[in-house]
Amino acid sequence: MKNLFLPLLVIAILLYALYLSRFSTPKKKYVDTTVNPNYTMHVREHQHDHLEEELSRIDSTAYAKEYIITVINHGSSQLHFKKNEIMEGGFVSKEDAPKVACYVLELSGRECKEPHPKDAAMFYTSVCGGCHGDDGKGLGGSYPDLTRKPLLGIEKREEFLKSMLLTQ
Repeated sequence: MKNLFLPLLVIAILLYALYLSRFSTPKKKYVDTTVNPNYTMHVREHQHDHLEEELSRIDSTAYAKEYIITVINHGSSQLHFKKNEIMEGGFVSKEDAPKVACYVLELSGRECKEPHPKDAAMFYTSVCGGCHGDDGKGLGGSYPDLTRKPLLGIEKREEFLKSMLLTQ
């Protein structure tokens, strides 16, 4: 009987693994893609002018900086990107996010009103460079190019705003 225990245990483990692979469904990672209710109320309160005003400044450096800071702080799940395009927020502190944003703008040839400190390059390289590359161009197309104009998220936002104007 002792000689059969180990082979039976191995068979039981293999059968259990087979059962799990065939009949159990993997748990999905929860990503909150709901729209903030305060934002929804804000949009309802504003009419056509609000959309046109945002569209009028969407190509500005200030808009790009605020967008980058928002993605750094809150992630990109609110932009309804594909699963492989979503970045989680909070990789750097809220105090350091503007530094990194100015450095990213510099990578695309833009300038911030307030120049980034020297440690911004270190923050970017250590936190963002692993996916977006030290030059910001993305790694083999797997991650968004941070040097493109407009940035992918801003392009998607512009399409959304224009579609909202058409429906009003």
